[in-house]
Amino acid sequence: MDIIDPASCSFDLPAMDYKFIPALRPREYSQISRPKKTVQRAYGGSRCSNCVKDRVVRAFLIEEQKIVKKVLKESQQKKR
Repeated sequence: MDIIDPASCSFDLPAMDYKFIPALRPREYSQISRPKKTVQRAYGGSRCSNCVKDRVVRAFLIEEQKIVKKVLKESQQKKR
């Protein structure tokens, strides 16, 4: 899994995520429907897909780590 610096997201977005979002003038852009203005996932296109994936995985691993710590603490207390 490649680790991408969150600050680099702004540089990766045009090449990766916005290829399905039309490039229009402001007036034309205001007249298209909302689903055509953004990508349909968490963070709605403000982060690249790799950064969103990394954030989801990181959040999952942090939660798993909390559960493991809790289980280890409980098992140590039962030994005493």
